[in-house]
Amino acid sequence: MKIICVLVSCFALATAQYEDAGDFEIDYFQAFEMGMSQAISYWNGLIKESMLNDDMTAFNSSIIGMLAMVEPHICPAQQTGKCKPDENWMLGCNCRNGFKRLGECRAKPCQLFTHFKNKGAEGLAKFVKAESYTERYSVVFEYFANPISRALCECPGLLDASINCVTNYDGQLFTLLGGDRTGFDHVVKNFNWRSLKTIFKSYMDVGCAQKDGKDCITELAKMYSIAGTFLDNTFSSRDTCLSMIRFEDEFVTYLQTVASFNMTTESISSIANRFIDAYLELQQEAICEPSCAGEVADAFYSCCAKDAFEAMASKPVAKAYGKLWASIWPLIAENSEGKRPNFSEAFKKYTAFLDLNSFCGARTDVYKVRNDRCDALEA
Repeated sequence: MKIICVLVSCFALATAQYEDAGDFEIDYFQAFEMGMSQAISYWNGLIKESMLNDDMTAFNSSIIGMLAMVEPHICPAQQTGKCKPDENWMLGCNCRNGFKRLGECRAKPCQLFTHFKNKGAEGLAKFVKAESYTERYSVVFEYFANPISRALCECPGLLDASINCVTNYDGQLFTLLGGDRTGFDHVVKNFNWRSLKTIFKSYMDVGCAQKDGKDCITELAKMYSIAGTFLDNTFSSRDTCLSMIRFEDEFVTYLQTVASFNMTTESISSIANRFIDAYLELQQEAICEPSCAGEVADAFYSCCAKDAFEAMASKPVAKAYGKLWASIWPLIAENSEGKRPNFSEAFKKYTAFLDLNSFCGARTDVYKVRNDRCDALEA
């Protein structure tokens, strides 16, 4: 449902102009479907025109050329002795040496590259040909997200090595492209990489686990893919537990709230609080409504999902998010000396939601029963 809310938020901002007009009643679901269809058409067109050949059986010549240029740097021939900068101009020697120190995992970047080189076109073609949002989510996870997740689980050192490639970049791309790396260096210096690693590693601890005899990478992919089921059912006018039609009033309220944001008269903190309040009201009906809570929980709430929610709400992760935001704000603000928006109240509300048993309260005990079962399996 989180992914749906992001999509809905973008749609709400796009339809705000129609609300202002006030001369006709909006069919929100129909307008949402049209907006989503336009977005999918854009991406499908971009993939077909810029990445695949005419019959969509392989990458086009431009992509093949780019892959051929990049491949020697990600899958280099065996190099002995000291790293040679001229042979490693794209990634640099600091990056190359960092991956060399991973032992057997040094080959993992090449394995991932080879996977995308051999299977990427097939995955993109399936995305373009998909006839439902459920299919599209399945393709994204099967061909792209899950392989990256499994690589990180098999070789956790990839995260540190990849960050090292950025923070200690000594390649020659900026020189060869005639670019100024001042802005790049400023971001690298001020971005809180330690907090980013804390967040990623917390999620990896959950995602790389086995819970209740199930692989958490697969289970978490199912959790996020439930958004596709909700979209398909909603756009097909199926009023089921796994459809937004069931909570249409909250859906419309959420849209209207986002559409009403005024950046010139409201503070960003105020907007964040109004956003999270509308989001939580929608979630109350989406996952807590007694007659549907069981079916919704069956669709997404596994022991892996429970642990993922707990990781997101944990104090170390919450603290890391705060520090990460503190480092990002000066990089994106027009006036870096301006006061940083305080999202602590909104974030506190959101993390409280992540305890689904407490969030739903007396409306249903579905999540308590599942939590108790997962805890018993761990005992």
